[in-house]
Amino acid sequence: MRGAFGQIIRNLIGDRGDGVERIPPTASNRRRNEANRPIRQRRRRQEEVQDDDIESTEHAHMEEDVPQPPQMEHAADDVHDTSAHADESDDAADIDDQDQQTGFPGGPTDCGSLKVITHGLKLKKFAEVPMLAPVEHWIQESGLMHLSSGYLTMADAGLISAFVGRWHREINSFHLPFGEMTITLDDVATLLHISPHGKIFDAPLNMNTNNAARAAHEYLGATWGVQYRLQWLRDLYSRLIQTNQFECAARTYLLHLVGCTIFSDKTHMRVVAKYVTLFIDLHRCRDYSWASAVLVFLYDNLGDGVVHDTRQLGGYMTLLQCWIYEHFPRICKRGDRGAVPAHLPRACRWTAKHVVKGGLMAYRRRLDALLLEDVVFTPYDDDRANHPFVSISMFSGYLLCGGVSVPYLPERCLRQFGRIQCIPYDVHPMSDNIDWVWQSTMRSSVETFRRLYLVATFPVEVTADYYAWYISVSHPLILPPSTIAPSSPHTTVAAHAGPSSSAHAGRDHRDRRDRSAAELAHRALDMVTPFSEIHDILSELCRLYDD
Repeated sequence: MRGAFGQIIRNLIGDRGDGVERIPPTASNRRRNEANRPIRQRRRRQEEVQDDDIESTEHAHMEEDVPQPPQMEHAADDVHDTSAHADESDDAADIDDQDQQTGFPGGPTDCGSLKVITHGLKLKKFAEVPMLAPVEHWIQESGLMHLSSGYLTMADAGLISAFVGRWHREINSFHLPFGEMTITLDDVATLLHISPHGKIFDAPLNMNTNNAARAAHEYLGATWGVQYRLQWLRDLYSRLIQTNQFECAARTYLLHLVGCTIFSDKTHMRVVAKYVTLFIDLHRCRDYSWASAVLVFLYDNLGDGVVHDTRQLGGYMTLLQCWIYEHFPRICKRGDRGAVPAHLPRACRWTAKHVVKGGLMAYRRRLDALLLEDVVFTPYDDDRANHPFVSISMFSGYLLCGGVSVPYLPERCLRQFGRIQCIPYDVHPMSDNIDWVWQSTMRSSVETFRRLYLVATFPVEVTADYYAWYISVSHPLILPPSTIAPSSPHTTVAAHAGPSSSAHAGRDHRDRRDRSAAELAHRALDMVTPFSEIHDILSELCRLYDD
């Protein structure tokens, strides 16, 4: 207990003495440390477990979590701000309650929908604050201005949770009944209108909590601290404008912008001060690969979301939900504004609608019943004049941002590039210098991709052995066959997905379909001339159904 309180004191003073940034002991950070810093994680494991117990107890007494509707989470502004710490402790608390819930036989506990937040209303509110010309100049120069216009004001928790349940963190792709799909650099560049080109951001080696706080104090004109509430940043921006500190105001605006979008974490209302280092030199903000930063943060949070004790999801939910709208138009309700001007991100086209009746379970059934004709693998083909294809999205390797690295494997989702899907190669081990690989081998990686993978003759083309391989290594269905409702508006089996998915059709559905077809055949038989050729064909068809 004494060691745990000592750790809390070290958190408050921000001085560990070892030059390493203090990582909050949440479940997601423990998993990240285990993947990226195994030696340090083993050394601190016992201490972090103690800290989690204390933190959960303290927050349970200090703050009350604000209840949200069960499926649709609104991007409330100050309401969510009151529950920041409670959100952080949700990952580590209530494990005993989870064990009491009913789960799948022989499988993990089903914890229901994740808590998801979109900051659309925060962005809308901040846009009402006047932006003077000097500040607007820096925002335009950063290449991030479009993030302030393309956003959703509501997130469909059931829809997003259904897709998160199909995410595989080892390869960063969704496993669907017909194969894999993922969010690519081209998706990010098209939907958000930010560049995938440029250098990778990695936190400075000496960026401990003290240095991060000093950087924020020096470049924002802010008080000492390592995390900032989004509301506080908005207030600070107004004060900086009044005192004509335009560069600090621009950095504050950008820090708030990325905190609401690409670096939106589980606290839902705070942003880490270390990200201010991205904006120290406002002349060079555009030099970063912002699209890859988006993917790293989203991939990493999706990987956390698949762990059974995770209760809320970080990452940019507008990107994920708009990606679903583009590729799966029949699976959910969406509002379509129509074509958007070339200077705006394509995400501006979509508005969030009310959730599908049945929530998470309804979406799971629809995903299990998904057919190839329900999917649009290349949704931007009709808009390439405004949003050209980004060839860098064919790069295969690892992406890095802020000390977090993730595999990016477009070869597992070739149909999204108009290529013939084949069995992918095994994942290569991570390089010691991801930034160097990104900068030096990008062009050769793209050329290798184009040479190895043939252009498809039709949109869903795969090699003859792909489906058999895919079913042998994946689990295309989430729900047990007995739980699939025969009244689903979608056909419940994709015949192209291999023999193991044929049992998924549902005998009741097939019987009902056959009875309907037999009835139609008998009615048609009475309407044609006896002894004609069509009469003979229908007679044979009726006989087959009657047998």
